[in-house]
Amino acid sequence: MPEPVDVERLGQRLHRAREERGLTLERLWKETGVSIATLSRVERGGSKEIDGGTLVQLCRWMGVRPEEFRPGAEPPKLPGRKAPAGTPEAVELYLRADKNLDQRTAALLADMFKAAYERLAKE
Repeated sequence: MPEPVDVERLGQRLHRAREERGLTLERLWKETGVSIATLSRVERGGSKEIDGGTLVQLCRWMGVRPEEFRPGAEPPKLPGRKAPAGTPEAVELYLRADKNLDQRTAALLADMFKAAYERLAKE
């Protein structure tokens, strides 16, 4: 049985992320493959449930973990700042926000950067 999801919080977070990147619902649909109708419903709080695949796709696009949207889960906090937790996360945010990259390319580049960063940090 799938775990419950706080779709309202997901919708608020999705809307904020989309607005911060200056994207339309149509552009978000093209980047995620999630229909415009579903995106709109989630953002405006019109959904009580969400398909697991849709949740994973939206979380991947936002660069967050699906566990953050369990009912009662505390959203991650970064005291006194809105910046990402570390350099790889910051690079990923910039790559995902780049309008010249599709979402798959941004994710692959972010994964490559993270692997290189972690390897070099050990040396």
